Amino acid sequence: MEATVFISHGSRSEHGNKVFISFIEKVISTEPSTIAAYGFLENTKPTILESVESCILKGASSITVVPVLLLPGIHANVDIPEELAKVSLKYPEVKILYGDPLGVNETIIQIVLDRLKDQGFSGSKSESVLLVGHGSRDPLAATEFEKLAFRVQEKVLSKVETGYITTQPFYGEKLLASEVDKKMYVLPFLLYTGGFTVKMEETINSILLQGQEREVVLCEPVGFDDRLGGLLLQRVDDARERLT
Repeated sequence: MEATVFISHGSRSEHGNKVFISFIEKVISTEPSTIAAYGFLENTKPTILESVESCILKGASSITVVPVLLLPGIHANVDIPEELAKVSLKYPEVKILYGDPLGVNETIIQIVLDRLKDQGFSGSKSESVLLVGHGSRDPLAATEFEKLAFRVQEKVLSKVETGYITTQPFYGEKLLASEVDKKMYVLPFLLYTGGFTVKMEETINSILLQGQEREVVLCEPVGFDDRLGGLLLQRVDDARERLT
């Protein structure tokens, strides 16, 4: 019997985790005949092991695990697979399939454009966009993030750049180096809101208080948009099809 497990990073914020749970339960409800569960890499429960075990106890012999992450990186490529390896050692009779993160695609690009447009972005040459990612030690994450910026750039006349919260180039440095005569839209390319977005708002206000004569608009993060549900189900199908 097949089952599906969706793994999120997990937030230090209880509210953030509740938002994810509400989102993923809606995704799971679209396929009520399938055994499904969700878990977290860190910060809260159920853990990856606990979520997979819940499916095994319901009779699952083949489990497809999909990371609910925007891009490949250390969490998707190392941390979650390491936890799944522990599961396989404990339950060698259970087949574990592993899917891809959400990645760069038309759905993601449209969500980004919608977040920009919600704040008045028109895509003109007098505007610019700074996409802000968390940052990763895995160079593949940066490669994919640059691909996203390129794909968004293809659809607008505005300049589109990238910056990061935890790795270089830092988004604050990009803000300071941006053209003062262009209205800049800063978009957090993040699923969870909370601490990072609050910090970004503080950073932007600090830069403006330094006498920087520029207009900066902080957009809403990507978040757990309902459109991501279809992508996650597609990742499940993709993982299973790789075996056929």
